[in-house]
Amino acid sequence: MTPLILVVDDNPGIRDIEKMILEMEGYIVHTAGSGEEAFAQVARKKPDLILLDLVMTPLDGWAVLERIRSDAKNDDIRVLMVTARPPTRQEAEKYASLVDGYIMKPFDVPLLVQQVSDVLSEKEKAGRLLGEAAKGRKDRSFLEEYCRLSRIVRAQQAFSALLSGGRKNGEEEPTREAMRLRDLEAIVRQVTGISETGE
Repeated sequence: MTPLILVVDDNPGIRDIEKMILEMEGYIVHTAGSGEEAFAQVARKKPDLILLDLVMTPLDGWAVLERIRSDAKNDDIRVLMVTARPPTRQEAEKYASLVDGYIMKPFDVPLLVQQVSDVLSEKEKAGRLLGEAAKGRKDRSFLEEYCRLSRIVRAQQAFSALLSGGRKNGEEEPTREAMRLRDLEAIVRQVTGISETGE
């Protein structure tokens, strides 16, 4: 099934460019010019991925993100923040568990396409992993936690790269989630008998 992407941006020119790029890649793309339009679109047909602008009015991207994430039915929607304003350290800490990545404007088209593809591939792999566990009557809650932590760690890495300006300052201290994820990876393979963990 072709993934559905929702582009949310109050700038119609940027919305149209993102829509055109993603449709050329074969995706189905809907658009919204505000948070309220985004909520209506999500209620009408839940997207696989949302590209969400940060600087919008009256609701900014963080407020839209929080409202979307407040409904458990939207837990499996992936969200990439797309903006010209880098996140603050406080925003990175607060929102890392709610997003799947961060794309800076002006964006490089191949990078945008690659990030979208990577996020959708990760979503598909997580779904496949959970499906295999269900078929084998394995405990899904353990795998759901693994998938949740995988998403958080990827988002933390994206935020960290933005906050450091893309520089590598030696070996970074792993986050609590990254350490827990590393511990879970081996256990997932042993407990479930599933060799691929969606990496």
